[in-house]
Amino acid sequence: MQTAKNTILKITPEIKKQIIKIIDERIKQAHVTKEDFSELKAIVKDLGIKTAELAEAQKRTEERVEELAQAQKRTEERVEELAQAQKRTEKRVEELAQAQKRTEEALTILTREHGITRKMLGGLSLTVGYRLEDEAFKALPQLLLENHGITVKGRLKRAFIKDKKNRDIE
Repeated sequence: MQTAKNTILKITPEIKKQIIKIIDERIKQAHVTKEDFSELKAIVKDLGIKTAELAEAQKRTEERVEELAQAQKRTEERVEELAQAQKRTEKRVEELAQAQKRTEEALTILTREHGITRKMLGGLSLTVGYRLEDEAFKALPQLLLENHGITVKGRLKRAFIKDKKNRDIE
């Protein structure tokens, strides 16, 4: 038996040619040409530019989002202010409604009391009028005689007449 050390393999020129052919094909498949590398570099460079542009766009977007967040915050603050103003307005309207009610109640009382005052004043007017007439009845005969030469015979008295609505008029 021979050992593997002592075994010598002989490659024929035909086998050698086939081996080289297989190796060349493998190298061609795995081999990167200068054009391939240049093209790859251009793609990487283009990707770098696009990445920078995207990063800048992202930065602008983040800035705009921050501006919008601030605007939203201001809007919410203004809405809160408006809500508070609305509450104050509603409270004031309620106060005004209560004041209106008190005014109406006071006006009702005043109107009623005014009617009473007018009645009392009317009574007072009649009383003063009758009293003046009484004094005039006493002084009139003398005045008529002195100023106009007219002598009154008998006693003067009040007479009432009816108006168109059938009311007594003096």
